[in-house]
Amino acid sequence: MLRTTVALAVSSIALASSALPAAAANPGYCHHYADLAVWQFHRNLSIPGCFHGPDARWNANWQGHFDWCLGAPWDAAREEDARRGERLHECSFRAFGHP
Repeated sequence: MLRTTVALAVSSIALASSALPAAAANPGYCHHYADLAVWQFHRNLSIPGCFHGPDARWNANWQGHFDWCLGAPWDAAREEDARRGERLHECSFRAFGHP
């Protein structure tokens, strides 16, 4: 009986925690995020063969990046930043032999 009660309690806690929204990025971080996204966009333009046209990830719309960040979970914003950084590193290495 005790095992069943403990198992139900653990299951209830797990379900409740999975239903909680992820923590949103804060405005201070989002300001940095938008600054960096626009810088990365311009850096992308400057690397031969790297830029493939503007899209949601690669554009100079600071406000768009900022607003997206404010509505995104913090982890998603960090991941998006990392993906742009990885792409720049890869393109730079192909174009120049170094990042």
